[in-house]
Amino acid sequence: MEEKRVTISDRVSVYLICGMILVFTAAFFLNGKQEFSESENRYLAALPEFSFKHLAEGKFTEELEKYVTDHFPERESFLNIVSEAGRLSGRKQIDDIYLCEDKTLIQAYGKPKNVEKDVRQFSKLCDAVENAKVYLMLVPTAVTINSDKLPKGAVTQYSQSDTIATIYESMAGKAECIPVQQTLEQMKPEGQLYYRTDHHWTTFGAYIAYEEYCRAAGYEPLSLSDYTAESVSTGFQGTLYSKLSDTYFGADEIVSYTYPDWDLSVTYEDSGEVSDTPYAAEYLDKKDKYSYFLNNIHPLITIENRNAAEGAVAVIKDSYANCFVPFLLAHYRTVYVFDTRYYKGGPSQFINEHEDIKDVLILYNMNTLDNDAGIGGIY
Repeated sequence: MEEKRVTISDRVSVYLICGMILVFTAAFFLNGKQEFSESENRYLAALPEFSFKHLAEGKFTEELEKYVTDHFPERESFLNIVSEAGRLSGRKQIDDIYLCEDKTLIQAYGKPKNVEKDVRQFSKLCDAVENAKVYLMLVPTAVTINSDKLPKGAVTQYSQSDTIATIYESMAGKAECIPVQQTLEQMKPEGQLYYRTDHHWTTFGAYIAYEEYCRAAGYEPLSLSDYTAESVSTGFQGTLYSKLSDTYFGADEIVSYTYPDWDLSVTYEDSGEVSDTPYAAEYLDKKDKYSYFLNNIHPLITIENRNAAEGAVAVIKDSYANCFVPFLLAHYRTVYVFDTRYYKGGPSQFINEHEDIKDVLILYNMNTLDNDAGIGGIY
């Protein structure tokens, strides 16, 4: 059999490949490693500690893979190229993100796995609270409300509506469950309910849900025209945008609403910082512009409106509530806002110790409900 000769071209190819591997390896180890990705608004994987036990269990290699993936040299540029190539080739879904009409990105809804846990934790709070009424508001996301925008042929295997109905049925008699899906669907022609590049609802979407809360809790909702609207940013590129890093999808506008009769004292109990507004303008100059609402993450925020009638509400929530809470300030002297991912001890004891709290609102969106670490802190 004739032996194939190694040509100069073959040698050059091998040298180039080896050189690229060496350059990549050197770049990986020489580049500074970030702990936090501002563009993705999350902490990056840390270098795992080696142990034979974790190696045998496969945990070490799994964590190492995450570390390498998160610290890949020029990772954001690479993601941009990959997502742009996918879009140009006609793909309508990249990972769990649908590429929809009007340059809209919508996050898919996965199989709900923790419904029983959710019900158990909500029930524990209801059973523990002594002198306040508990309201539960589970908010469907854009994959449900804007399903008409999904790409043709897109299959949504799991239903947020069904999951909400299951939880509400289980919570009957324990909490007053507030349905918002029908109202959100009816109000679609009136304004943008969800950001195009982010998983959150807009302040207009939050206002629609606020009206439903007022009807359930016995308050007369203020008209949106009673508020002063301000466009605070037109350059918001949210969490879904950050997963693709494709400039084709542009940016969103953030609108905030202030009420003329507010006289506020906003206290962030962990840092001791006190403000006269629920908005943190410094975040408008950062990637994480949604943290403009309620100043990002705090275990407990106490908001007092000295011009409101006596009474208080405790809000136990995920980030969907951050732009919702300001609408409550016209109806309560005090609003206590709990992030149970970080608040230790469970909010029920705090609620029972504060006799001014007559209402408790649990507010979560359906995309984070299943894996939100704060659910375990609700009791």
